[in-house]
Amino acid sequence: MYSNGFIKVAAACPKVRLGDSLYNVKKMIEVLKEAKGKSPAMICFPELCITGYSVGDLLFQRYLYLDSLNAIKYLLDNNPYSGVIIFGSYLSINDTLYNCSFVIQGKKILGIIPKTFLPHTNEFYESRWFASGYPLIKDLKTINLLGQKIPFGKMLFENENRDVVFGAEICGDIWAPTSPNEKLFANGALIVFNSSASPSYIGKKEKRQLLTKGTTMKFNSAYVYVSNNASESTSEVVFSSHLIISENGEIISESDRITFDNKIIYADIDIKKLHFSRRNNSYYKQAQELARDIDIQRIKYDLEPGLEFTFENALEKLPFVPKERADFDEITEIQGAGILKRLDYVGTEKIVIGISGGLDSTLALLSLCRAYDRAGLERQNIIAVTMPSMETSERTFLNAKNLIEKLKCTFKEIRIENEVTRQLDLISHSPQDKDNTYENVQARLRTSILMNLANQEEAIMVGTSDMSEIALGWMTFGGDQMSMYGLNSGLPKTVVREVVKYYKTVFVEVEEILDDILDTPISPELTGSTQKTEDVIGKYEINDFILYHFLVNGDDFSRIVYLLNKAFDLGEKDARDYVNNFNNRFFSQQFKRLSLPEGVKAMEVSLSPRGEIKLNGDLYPPKLK
Repeated sequence: MYSNGFIKVAAACPKVRLGDSLYNVKKMIEVLKEAKGKSPAMICFPELCITGYSVGDLLFQRYLYLDSLNAIKYLLDNNPYSGVIIFGSYLSINDTLYNCSFVIQGKKILGIIPKTFLPHTNEFYESRWFASGYPLIKDLKTINLLGQKIPFGKMLFENENRDVVFGAEICGDIWAPTSPNEKLFANGALIVFNSSASPSYIGKKEKRQLLTKGTTMKFNSAYVYVSNNASESTSEVVFSSHLIISENGEIISESDRITFDNKIIYADIDIKKLHFSRRNNSYYKQAQELARDIDIQRIKYDLEPGLEFTFENALEKLPFVPKERADFDEITEIQGAGILKRLDYVGTEKIVIGISGGLDSTLALLSLCRAYDRAGLERQNIIAVTMPSMETSERTFLNAKNLIEKLKCTFKEIRIENEVTRQLDLISHSPQDKDNTYENVQARLRTSILMNLANQEEAIMVGTSDMSEIALGWMTFGGDQMSMYGLNSGLPKTVVREVVKYYKTVFVEVEEILDDILDTPISPELTGSTQKTEDVIGKYEINDFILYHFLVNGDDFSRIVYLLNKAFDLGEKDARDYVNNFNNRFFSQQFKRLSLPEGVKAMEVSLSPRGEIKLNGDLYPPKLK
């Protein structure tokens, strides 16, 4: 199954009987028949799974080798599966045995890859039976086997468009200081399959996880690791049955339960995301230069794109939002370190901040209080200012006032109605005309007051705009767009909401106020409390979803439409409208981002015009029709 840049893969460990090759292949066929229901494009089986890994000195017996070849022929003749199969068996070449990975599709053996690094420590003594394939592949490029002329050695497998390239290695290859996968990835592989036989003991599982995660993180890649299970032998060790599918530094599917029976897991690998991550990775460019290998054979395989894709797991609706409490701790530490360093540099302990009773200013105030507490600074040095206008609701005003007072910061109330009217009179603008000018006069006036107060108090003025507002340009140029330090600029709105929830357990004295702020509809309150931000720009969770897939995954906009349908059940028109609205706002508002104040990055991407997003301020937005 391959559609819209996603490919489904599987890892399987079948039940085996040592030395009974035909039985083992029939168990593999059972798994392949089961897998047809899920339609993975590729499926990987364990090391030496045709004979069983623990056959020992029987590997020297001619009958076992012939049995294994006959079993492989049986698999080719009775293969019920149209995708690519990777499995482990061995070859005898000039009376020397080689532990190999076989790659087949249909009735054809596409290629055979010999193992490079043979373990010969502790419970492993493979060099008793096998030779490393590394010296052999310098001269031997093909072999004749089962009536087929088969590529042999180092190889990559490419579909017609070369957008899904994979390779294979065997068990100990990934444990070696310089693994074959490094050259495979550096030369274009997106996925590497590892047929393995790995015993289970305390701590080994974590090492396998570390290896697969680290490998895929370095190369913006995917790795499918498949160990045999406990069915073949418990003479000296119990084999782990460990199956891992890792992508880009994360394990996306795993089973570590020891079993004696057939077991299979599936995962959806985001091919387009991996390609984008590589294009964005300067280390990968350099790795290609250092590890280019002209001796790698490139083998074609069939991969038919489909129109539909069934995901193993529901798409994450809030991809920016962390899942672990420790991540929220880290967010607060990052914000705290950012502001404390700036205070130290400026040489002040005072901060001026505007508090509206909304989510963003609430988070900024909470984060400042925590930073001050950790640094041993007095909260009274946080000068929190509420600036109600004729449009401010009593609910948000009281929430702001009560929050400031209960947190024991310095509270200031500066009413701006009269000054707003005066500013409108200066430009001959009617107060009854509640247009953008009417709104922006209030926003710019508040910023000006905060800046002036910061000068008076020898303080720095902290801004509260979040990454989602910055992305959509939902800020007034020269108003809330500007500050002396942007505390929330590294956090999307969906994360802001969750961090405020997190703070309910930190500052229990304001828990009820935070609950009410969380329940208050998001509004700038520049034309009244009935003004709802999401009525204008759309739901933040959808806009953050688009922002994530555009910036982090590098998705094109037509695929984002597809993903919105899958994640939010949006129809084609609604999804396209959301994407077009996002594009119009994101591109046309870049000029506001070019003069943003400094602020620390807290997520994997930021919108800093200095550190991350290099765009001009006069770009034309793409449009989906």
